[in-house]
Amino acid sequence: MPRGSRITMEEKGKMTTRSVEPYLPKRGLPEGTVCKGCGIVYHNKRWQIEGASTAAPKGEILCPACQRIVGEDPAGVVTLSGSYLAQHREEILNTVRRQESKHREKNPLGRIMEIKEENGGIVVTTTEDKLAQKIGRELYKSQRGELHYKWSHDQRMVRVEWSR
Repeated sequence: MPRGSRITMEEKGKMTTRSVEPYLPKRGLPEGTVCKGCGIVYHNKRWQIEGASTAAPKGEILCPACQRIVGEDPAGVVTLSGSYLAQHREEILNTVRRQESKHREKNPLGRIMEIKEENGGIVVTTTEDKLAQKIGRELYKSQRGELHYKWSHDQRMVRVEWSR
């Protein structure tokens, strides 16, 4: 492939060019910056949970996840529906919460913003597109059913629909 070329393909399960996360700063932050919303610390060019209470703050801002929460701007929307959902509601919600917990161990910016009942189903909004995808994938693996993804190309957002 010639230097500087990009692979771009259509949406049907293939790669697309990714947009830049709008809430990440253009330049790095000072080491030890603390999120005033959730308390995570910017360390080694990443937001991290460990060290949050030991480091003396070198500045306070809202991390990208807290900015999304305050701005009510989700990066992922997971819609759960179907008669099976009503019968296994708690088990399914436990799976959703467990996925968030596992994801946050690796990346504290991936969070559930809200879980709400809507039109007989459940809608889960997330601060990261990857978390929404993981929730859908885990529900499909553990509960089967139907799973669909819809990516937005102009924003970094995914809609995940699971039903059974």
